[in-house]
Amino acid sequence: MTRNKTLGRCGVALLSAAAAVSLAGCSNPVSALQQTFGTPSVAEARAKQAAAVPAQLSAPTIIKDGTLTVGLDTSASAPRCLTSHDGSMQGYDIDMACAVADELGLQVEFVSVSNASQALGQTCDVVMGASASSTGGVTVVGAYAEDAVGFFHKGSEQVAAKEDLVGKTIGVQDGSASQQLLKRSDLEARQESFENLNDAFDALEQGIVDYVLCDAFSGAYLQAGYGDIAFCGSLNVPQSVGVGVAATNTELQSAVKAAVDKVTSDGVSDVVRSRWLGGLTPLGDASQVSGIEVSAGTVEGATSDTTEVEGAASGVQDGSTAGTNAADIAG
Repeated sequence: MTRNKTLGRCGVALLSAAAAVSLAGCSNPVSALQQTFGTPSVAEARAKQAAAVPAQLSAPTIIKDGTLTVGLDTSASAPRCLTSHDGSMQGYDIDMACAVADELGLQVEFVSVSNASQALGQTCDVVMGASASSTGGVTVVGAYAEDAVGFFHKGSEQVAAKEDLVGKTIGVQDGSASQQLLKRSDLEARQESFENLNDAFDALEQGIVDYVLCDAFSGAYLQAGYGDIAFCGSLNVPQSVGVGVAATNTELQSAVKAAVDKVTSDGVSDVVRSRWLGGLTPLGDASQVSGIEVSAGTVEGATSDTTEVEGAASGVQDGSTAGTNAADIAG
């Protein structure tokens, strides 16, 4: 099923004109904006950009003149894409797509996709949340997020050592990809399963478990509801997530990459990240807990971890191994 949701010019770009004046030479544009305007909401960050930017692209580079049609995996993990009972969508991927559309001078329309290679150029121009550099007729440009399975604990953000985890009780969602990945690891720890991540995080808060293992972005999203829970390292190597574009559409690839680069340099992506992930540090090789070996295998049959979000149509999906919560780009 494909759900269309058309929005006007989202205007996500972060007060670009003001930023150009007040943030010149500033190493932390978001901090400077906060000092000048107070902590900016994404709505405020969307306020200034859209009206002044002419359309940068037209058909046949994009499907519809004046509109960037964006494919979303609506079952992706919270907070990447959240769908409410009324069909409205919000989330990290939605905000980033709006920011990119604004930089291109385009309105944005969202469609639900399950296979990027089949959808690109047919039902959508780009797909958010794609991984891998180029495969299945899809080229991924403009990395804007990371995909990893992360540990969370009571304490400050850090990267734990393997010995910190040995013999401890780790909460996971029953039947999830995170649970399967943990089972395939050589980490000697007790496993406690829960119906969803909300229950697992409650157990962590209450001291019933020592750690929770889940999609790193989902965990960062949930930890905002607790005063003393933080990320403490990933089980696997974080992978970059970007915007998928048809491999043959080089003009769109270049334009989208430039737009994502601009959104990043302007500090817009920092505001979006802060909105959905709080203070989670960007994840990279140094974020991985060293010394844990994970055997090769698949996560077939595993369900996505779920979080319960008020107003959502169902438990929000939280795919939780590297690549599994990215759009399928196989042919």
